[in-house]
Amino acid sequence: MKKINYLFALLSLTIVFSSCSDDNDTPDEPKGDYENGYFVSNEGPFQNGSGTLTFVGNDGAVSQNVYKNVNGEDLGNIVNSMYIEGDKAYIVVNNSSRVVVVNRYTMEKEAVIDGEDINNPRHFAAGNGKGFISNWGDPFDSTDDFITVVSLESNSVLDKISVGEGPEHMIVSGNKLFVCLQGGYGTNNKVVAIDTSDNSVLENIEVGDVPESIVTDSKGYLWVLCSGNPEYTGNETAGSLNKIDPSDYTLTSMEFETVQHPSLLNSELGELFYSLDGQVYLMDEDAAELPAEAVDGLDGFFYSMLVEGGLLYATDAKNYASEGDLKVFDIKSGTSLETIVTGIVPGQVVIP
Repeated sequence: MKKINYLFALLSLTIVFSSCSDDNDTPDEPKGDYENGYFVSNEGPFQNGSGTLTFVGNDGAVSQNVYKNVNGEDLGNIVNSMYIEGDKAYIVVNNSSRVVVVNRYTMEKEAVIDGEDINNPRHFAAGNGKGFISNWGDPFDSTDDFITVVSLESNSVLDKISVGEGPEHMIVSGNKLFVCLQGGYGTNNKVVAIDTSDNSVLENIEVGDVPESIVTDSKGYLWVLCSGNPEYTGNETAGSLNKIDPSDYTLTSMEFETVQHPSLLNSELGELFYSLDGQVYLMDEDAAELPAEAVDGLDGFFYSMLVEGGLLYATDAKNYASEGDLKVFDIKSGTSLETIVTGIVPGQVVIP
């Protein structure tokens, strides 16, 4: 009898462990058709037509115009940028003065943020449970630029923060939002720091002329790349690379030559990358001076670029009226890996 009971207990345990194993091995339900891969936001024609989204799947499949295919409507003119926060994507549509909120896995529209609180929007950032949208307002009025504050939960507008002319790229560091004041149709030379808890302006930090991109490094410092005033302004100035301590706004700068106008700053794993005169440069974040040599093989006047996972994703807008290209490189070797057709004027690569 004892032997029978022992065998019965052993059989029961085997069934239990087998059931647990089967439960753990059950694959997760897919969240949507756009779960595995990345996006390219395409601006579209400048004064007519609509911007679009391209999706590149991890399996190599490329889908064009995915927002319209799902929702049966255009995004609007121009799709300036796209940002993913949690399970939502925020698509900033510049000329149409709207931000379209979608489920980032399915591309189904969830909300539209528009009206008098959105005027010539440019970029989006998130922090402290809030979303922040940079707005030029009237590009010919230097006094009406602002940041719209929205609830990430309800998509409702919470506040508007007046800032200087031409707010563009933004980044959240701790409980502060840092906004590049590039200058809109003119030029500017400030980065404004905003407290994300109460939306108050803390500081206007003077950097170089035309601060056009901002990143954080591995130690938490901010880096702002300023392209400098272009020649056509009649007051051409040098570009500069500025390092900011976000705790006390201490600033150190490295200056380019007057005729050099760098752009498209990126940061990854202790290194900085930027574009200059059709080449890409790599710099250690602890370096005391700008690099003298570009990375071999990465030549091209790219419209945008993103460094992620050791790869360079660089877009080519071509003639700004027909389909563009996304070119993918190994960032260190400069080896070209693939070229992907996109929509018109591919402006941003968005990797969740």
